[in-house]
This record gives sequence, structure tokens and C-alpha cells, in this order.
Amino acid sequence: MWAWAPRNGGRGVALDTTQRNLLWAVRDARNDKAWVDFYSLYAPMVSGFVRRLGLPDADAEDATQEIMLVAQDALQKGKYKPEKGRFRAWLFGVARRQAMTAHRARRRPSRAQMVSRDSSLNPLSQLEDPYAEAERLIWEQEWRYALLGEALKHLHGEVPEKEYQAFMRYAVQREPVEQVASALGLSTSSVYVYKSRVLEALRTWLKPYQED
Repeated sequence: MWAWAPRNGGRGVALDTTQRNLLWAVRDARNDKAWVDFYSLYAPMVSGFVRRLGLPDADAEDATQEIMLVAQDALQKGKYKPEKGRFRAWLFGVARRQAMTAHRARRRPSRAQMVSRDSSLNPLSQLEDPYAEAERLIWEQEWRYALLGEALKHLHGEVPEKEYQAFMRYAVQREPVEQVASALGLSTSSVYVYKSRVLEALRTWLKPYQED
């Protein structure tokens, strides 16, 4: 059976296909790289989603593995039908059902439920509704986070290290430009230039997935 864990030690993988092509590639159980890429992209999204629905870490890890195994089976056996909708929407339904199952197994309210049992903004207050807007917003946020995280890991191995560090410290960690320049031995103008270069590379990497 496929072991659901990246084999690259946590480093970014070069996802050089669009989302659609990646889903097609993972139908082949012998395509090991496709499965590594698939896991690297989708598992963080699933894990972040079920945690935000209130599952503690241990349960969230178990739920993530179960959801990924369901996805593996559905893709390889043709249970997921592309003509019926996007894979991400299908996986959303699987993840929500698994979260419901995990909460019921625990037989106690989740943290989110205890904070606000009656709030319409509480994601878990509408778990029986497959189109609950709050959960969908969380799901889409986690998709964007997963894409951005994978893109940054990929670019770390593609752009010069000093350019990458300047981008991360200035654009992501929001350090003052003067502080970044001093730490990296750059001029402030170079920090701005490096930020623009990496940002453009980031947009290029993300574009196929955004189009899909």
C-alpha cells in the first residue's frame, strides 16, 4: 500500500504540472513522483482544514491520513468523476464528513462549538449542511495557504539564496527594509529588486493552479 508521506525529507517538490494534469497522473499507482507531489500539495490543506474545524492534533493527523487514502482510492478506481465538479470541491465533502465522524467518535463538543454554539459564523454549527459557507471559506483559505507554501518551497531551490532570504524577510516576515539590507549585506534598493524578482517568479508558479 502507498505510504502517505513525502519521501523528500520535507523539502519542496517541483510541481511542474497544472492541478488537472497532476490529478490525471496520480491515477497511475506506479507513478511514484505524482503521488509525492499530490501529497505535498493536498495534505497540508486537509490538515489545516480539519484542525480549524476543531480537531486536536492527534485526531487531525488521523483524519488527514484517512482523507488522503479515500482520495487515493477514488482517483485510482475512478470513483471521482471530473464531469460532476472540481476535485477540490469533492475533497471538501470528504474532509467535512471525516471531521464529523471524528467529532462524533470523541462524543464531546469541539473547541469551536464550546466558544459559540449559536453563532452563524461558527463553522461547526452547520456541519449537516454540505454547502455551509463558513467551512467553504476556510477550505479555500487552506488551499491558498497550501499553494503558497508549496510555491515558496519550490522557489527556495530555484532562485539565489540571498534573493530568497531578502524576499522572505522583507515581504513575508515584514522586517524593515533597512534591517534586511543590513543583515544580508545589501543596499535597500537591492532588497526591493529582489522582492520584485521573487514575487514575479511566485506568480508564474501559481498561475496554472489559479487558472484551474
